[in-house]
Amino acid sequence: MEDQKPKVVFAFVEAGLGHIMPMNAICKAFERKYGGVTEIVKTAFFKDKLNPDMKFVEDELVAEVKRHNKSKFYGFMQFFLMRLTGARTSMKYLMEKRYKKGFAPSLDYIKELDARVIVNTHFSTMYYACEARALGLINAKVITYVPDPIIGRQWDSRADLVGLSSFAGERAALMGGRFTQNQLAVIPFLIREEVKDMTEGRRYYRKLTGLPEDNFTVLLADGAYGAGKLRDTVLALMKSKLKMTVVAVCGKNERLYKEFCGLKPPENIHFAPFGFTDKMLTLAACCDLFVGKAGASNLAEPSYFGAPSIVTFCATPIEKWICAHYVEYAGCAVKRESVKKAVKLIERWVSEPALMEPYREACKSQQRYDGAEIFADIIWQRLNEPVKGNNGYSVSRIAAFKNRVGYRRSRRNV
Repeated sequence: MEDQKPKVVFAFVEAGLGHIMPMNAICKAFERKYGGVTEIVKTAFFKDKLNPDMKFVEDELVAEVKRHNKSKFYGFMQFFLMRLTGARTSMKYLMEKRYKKGFAPSLDYIKELDARVIVNTHFSTMYYACEARALGLINAKVITYVPDPIIGRQWDSRADLVGLSSFAGERAALMGGRFTQNQLAVIPFLIREEVKDMTEGRRYYRKLTGLPEDNFTVLLADGAYGAGKLRDTVLALMKSKLKMTVVAVCGKNERLYKEFCGLKPPENIHFAPFGFTDKMLTLAACCDLFVGKAGASNLAEPSYFGAPSIVTFCATPIEKWICAHYVEYAGCAVKRESVKKAVKLIERWVSEPALMEPYREACKSQQRYDGAEIFADIIWQRLNEPVKGNNGYSVSRIAAFKNRVGYRRSRRNV
């Protein structure tokens, strides 16, 4: 048994592709570097056991994402209530009461996996792993990558390691008192590693995708479920008199995709609607400008290829933090929540592309693809350190107060 390879579990959860894509990046990098000396288990956590109670949890998580996109008030109210009741209390209610029927089988599955390390990119599996360890069911390291620049209250403070892509987020987490320095690692955003080979330029990828090579190209997307302001923005752009290509990615919103397929654009606009597609990286490499929801990958991929962004929608505080990171810290995006104002800015940049140059220049700071490899090395390092108990501690009212004040102060530097 001493020669048995340590088992590293990668727990995949679908609640928007912003959790799946970083996990794919981490898993590929770790497998390439350490697959020969570890046993790697990739699990679609809520699906692989074919347990309807576990599937219910993921279905509800997906439904929540859709609700956030339909109602901005809904998402912000949830986070307000979480602040009001406290992080640990809120998550205990969510995972053990609201999603009660999935709780016991999820803990059983965590125990069954019998891992040395459990890697997460979603708060649900992170909570199960931390709770299972606190209950003595497992003796594993809990390592998580947060695909947001700020660690929200839904992420469990009992983890051994939390990776994130923003130094402002690290400062906020430390000032809040929920995490210690040893629990945090700031690494480049986990963009898909395939970008490093995509060096042919916009014209090449437009030709590859069947788009006009010379048109100013606008890419619109509002996440995996095609909600937000995508429809309104597309319909407004169809009234423009300027020559451009408009690419609209509807994701899993089949009704919207069918509607877009039936549109008859004016002669000056080449309109290319997409449904759920595996071509998002190629489309990001095609575009001069991205317009849409403030999802982490939504903004990271066009920025990598030098395309500025116009953010039209933030469904939750998480997306507000992401938007602030790209607008205020990176400087490669602007925010226009009014569709009318967004379209006006698009038309201005189509007419005078030179006005985008400061934003294009700012995109250069986002052109890194080594985050997954760096995180894989950190996982390997932590794997070989001893488990130090359940790493759990309660947060006093004073610490919770510091968390609120500290976050407000740190926002000025996001």
